[in-house]
Formats: sequence, structure tokens, C-alpha cells
Amino acid sequence: FIQADAASRHGLIQVLGGMNSQSEPSKLPSVEDVVTAFDDRRGWVVESNGYKLRSEYGLCALVPLFGEALPKIRNATGRIHIMFDLIPLARQHPQVVEIAKNRLQDRSAAVRMHACEVLAYSLRRDIIPNLEQLLEHPVAETRATAAAAIDAIQHQNHHFYLDREHKGTSFWVV
Repeated sequence: FIQADAASRHGLIQVLGGMNSQSEPSKLPSVEDVVTAFDDRRGWVVESNGYKLRSEYGLCALVPLFGEALPKIRNATGRIHIMFDLIPLARQHPQVVEIAKNRLQDRSAAVRMHACEVLAYSLRRDIIPNLEQLLEHPVAETRATAAAAIDAIQHQNHHFYLDREHKGTSFWVV
């Protein structure tokens, strides 16, 4: 992993089995390793570390670790990255929906937005009450994304999350 501290980087790479994509996948990293990988303000660092983890272990295998690590990641950049990566799994991995529900109250508007995106893509009607709680949020952007997610779910059309006027001119390819 890319870290400010070279000793930390060496230790993480050692724990993660070298992150060599040509070898057999090593045991999954610890929650603390995932937190360290994503708890950085520099987007390029978070992106690089995320790519290494996804390449080595696969996104599905990391979902439980992401669920545990997200509340421990202080910097929004890492939380945003993880939530964005989880969108394609919203329909096939029930834990992804739970993770998104837990991030609806995140202190970062961008994390809340990505949580709404995950839930919109899931098209699960049982999520609507969780999203309705955000319709009174003090941040207008959060209210708008929650309303868009509810609309997409009610119409069972994830494209409506982006195509908010239902004109058929915006498509969301996940």
C-alpha cells in the first residue's frame, strides 16, 4: 500500500502477502489493514490501494471487511471510494445494502450520496423508509439524492436516479 510512512507500507504489504496478482490469493487482510489502506485524504493513494485489494481478493470477498472498516475510516475520500465500488453489487450481495443503509447518516455528503446510489441501484422497496428519513436532512443535496433514490425504487428503474425528469435521455450503466 502507498503510505506516508515506508515502514507501515512494508508491514502492510507483508501482512497482505505481497499483493502479487500472479500468485494464489493470500488470506484476507484484517479490518485494520483495510482501514489503513483507505484512511488517506489523497485520492490517488486510496485509488491505488483499492485497486490492489480488488485485484488480489476480488470485490465480493472484501464486502464484509468494508462493512467493518467503513465506520473506522476517518477520511471521507476512502469511504467515498468504497461506497462507489459497492454500487454494482447492490442487487446480488445483501450485505452491500446494509452497508449503504449504515452510511445514510455519514458526516460526508458525498458518502451519503453514494449510499443513496447503492440503494437506488438495489431497487429494494423495503429500503424506502430509510431513505425517507433523509427527506428532512439539512443538506439540500442529500434531500435530492434521497428523493431520486426513492423515485428510482418506486418505479423499479435505476435509470431514474439520474434521469430525474423521466425524459429517457439519461442512462445509468453500472
